[in-house]
Amino acid sequence: MALVITLLPNATGNNTNWINSGESTDHECLDDDNGDSSYVSCGVDNAELEIEFQSPSAHGVVEADIMPGSISIAFISSGRSTHRRGDPALVDIAFDAPWASFTESCSYDAHASSYETINGTTRSTNPLGGAWTYTNLENMGLVCTKDGGFPHVVRLTYLALRVLYTSAAADNATFFGANF
Repeated sequence: MALVITLLPNATGNNTNWINSGESTDHECLDDDNGDSSYVSCGVDNAELEIEFQSPSAHGVVEADIMPGSISIAFISSGRSTHRRGDPALVDIAFDAPWASFTESCSYDAHASSYETINGTTRSTNPLGGAWTYTNLENMGLVCTKDGGFPHVVRLTYLALRVLYTSAAADNATFFGANF
C-alpha cells in the first residue's frame, strides 16, 4: 500500500514580477489552499517564481522509512484567472531542482472567484530515467512561469508536492511474516 506525504513550500528562490498578497513571503502564500486570503499573482509574460519545498523529515519520514525505488512525485496546484470571461490564464510549472525538467502547462479557467485544482503528472522516474531517491526529495524545487499565451493575471493559492512511496518497514514485515 502506498503512503503519501505532502511537501509544502518552505523557501522562495528567484522571483521576477510575481506579487504576494496576504503573507510576508511568496512561499507562505502557497502553503495552504485558502483562496483569496493569500496568493501569488502575475500578469507579466515569462515571469518566473522559484519555490523550494520542505524535506520529508519535516513529516517524520527518514530515508530508512522508504523502500528504494518506490517513490512517485506530482505537484498539486490551485489557481484561477482574474479575467471574468473568456480565455484562461496559463502557468507553466516545471521541476527546477534537483533537475530542470518535466514542464507542464496549467490552464486556469476564467472564473469570477473560484479556484481550481490542477494536479501534475505523477512521475515514478527522475529526468535521467532512474528512480527518485530520498536525497532528491530533500532538494525539490518547482518553477512557475507565467505563460505568454494569454495576457490575463493568474493567481496561485496553493502549490505542493505529493509524494507516494512504499514503507520499507511494511515490506520487511510482509517478507518475514510470509517466510517464517
